[in-house]
Amino acid sequence: MLSSLAVMGQATEPPVIQLDYGHSNYIVGRNVLVLEDSANALRIDDVENTPEAFRPITQPTLNVGPRASTFWLKLRIVSKTQQEWFLHVRAPFLKQVDLFTVTWPSYDRKEVGIAEVGSALPYHDRPVLVNQTILPLHLVTQDTATIYLRVRSNSIIRIPLEISTLQHIYENSQENDIAHGFYFGLIAALIIYNLFVFISIRERTYLYYVFYIFFVALNISYIKGHFLQFIVPHFPQANHSNYTGSLAFIFALLFTNSFLNTGYYCPRLKKLGLLIIVSCVSIIVLSLSGHLLLGFKLNWVTVGLFLIYSNLTGYVVLRQGFKPARYYLMGFTILLVGIFIFMMKDMAMLPENWFTEGAYQIGSALEAIILSFALANKLNTYKREKEVTQAEALAQATLFSQQLIGSQESERKRVAAELHDSLGQSLGMVKNKVLMIKRDTGKPELHDKQLRDLEEMVTEAIQEVRNISYNLRPLHLELLGITQSLHSLLEDVIETGLIEVETDIQNFDNLLSKSNEMNVFRIVQECFNNILKHAQATAAQIRISTENAMITIRIADNGVGIAPAAMEKGGFGMIGIRERLNILNGRIEILGNNPSGTIITIQIPL
Repeated sequence: MLSSLAVMGQATEPPVIQLDYGHSNYIVGRNVLVLEDSANALRIDDVENTPEAFRPITQPTLNVGPRASTFWLKLRIVSKTQQEWFLHVRAPFLKQVDLFTVTWPSYDRKEVGIAEVGSALPYHDRPVLVNQTILPLHLVTQDTATIYLRVRSNSIIRIPLEISTLQHIYENSQENDIAHGFYFGLIAALIIYNLFVFISIRERTYLYYVFYIFFVALNISYIKGHFLQFIVPHFPQANHSNYTGSLAFIFALLFTNSFLNTGYYCPRLKKLGLLIIVSCVSIIVLSLSGHLLLGFKLNWVTVGLFLIYSNLTGYVVLRQGFKPARYYLMGFTILLVGIFIFMMKDMAMLPENWFTEGAYQIGSALEAIILSFALANKLNTYKREKEVTQAEALAQATLFSQQLIGSQESERKRVAAELHDSLGQSLGMVKNKVLMIKRDTGKPELHDKQLRDLEEMVTEAIQEVRNISYNLRPLHLELLGITQSLHSLLEDVIETGLIEVETDIQNFDNLLSKSNEMNVFRIVQECFNNILKHAQATAAQIRISTENAMITIRIADNGVGIAPAAMEKGGFGMIGIRERLNILNGRIEILGNNPSGTIITIQIPL
């Protein structure tokens, strides 16, 4: 029976941790018992009166993942020195950490010291004002104290414990402080640089990048305890990774879609991003309604969704020839590997060391650098493409100017020839007829005939002037409207006797401005000039309709057709048509007709 009592005593009491001279740090490790309060209802008196409910832990550090329960830890300490000792909980993100120190100054008097700290309390209420969770033990020398620690979390339950002097804690935090300073300094420099780039070129991708790495840095500052210390010291309700993490994912998605141009390269995959948006909004709504732990678990699901989305879109866009996508894939892969290692450490699936503890931070720093380089590479790529486009536009403009000058000279020659050959000859005949009338004034029988001939010659000259003026600018376009003007144009085409034309033209007068009506008239005129000169067609059709806020012109012929090279390049006439369509914001499509010929479809928005 005595042996059984001894075993029970060992099971309900943890071993005593002895704090000696010459030592400044003790890792608690397995020298602790644990009790899970799934109802979150136990008080200090309850756990003191039920020592048999405690169980030894089997891990060097208690780690049970995301859990809504309250965990009570029990350990016994005796100090052999006069120096002050502190309990250091190396997890500043824990929601609630309450320390109960039970001592017996005399055999009949018990004292219970209470200290409270946690990420859900205002920063200035901490007993030691640092970003870490540090609790003074107030031990009495040579007296064994029983320590109870009550812990709750809205995320991971991971409780790494050590007992140290304050000097030891500060001396060993220097390396971490330097690493944190380097990280946040790097992020600040990248934010400032890319913000200036955004202000300069107004490219939204840079703004999304700035907000993305900003919220990632805030998320890491929450894990390290700096978010409560510097950002929300008086508003601990906002101190949770659910908010910063969700906003980081939203801007990561916006950055992805903008940087990779997913709407152009993979529009179907872009719709998958809506799941990430819905997930992030759900996390924020759950967190605001008090379900922080449920939101935290959903945050892990979001990590998986974004892992799938970023890799799929990056790979698809890279396959389509967008080279900066490789830097995107590299950056986000490094970050997600860092997050994965960090999460595996939180789940006690990987050992806790400097690398696993800082994997998330290292991954985000490398990713921020790579993505910044990717943005610079993308800017250079766009700059080169812009230079090539400008060179091509300049060459095309030069060619167009040359053709325009040539066309103007040809038109001048044509007008000069018409004036000389037709109007000039007519006026010469009129002059001769006038001289004949003057000469034959004494011959009344010839006078009336000469006057009639003169009248006919003047009439013909006037008609020739009208024809020349019509070719230069159809005046009846302003008098009769675009619809009737096109009918008149097509009647002139039919009168040539070279081609039969079938017309179906809806009235679209006053739907366009006068200048745009002239452009439409010249486009149709040029199309039929090409048919008469090059198509070798015997019949043509033209249909003009107005529906869905669009003017649609369809011209078809049964000629020899247009070669593919001519469709792409075209002569001056085709270039003129395209230039006029650019003014009209219209578009043209040229297809082969069946069994022969060409179909030209022109659409002009109203």
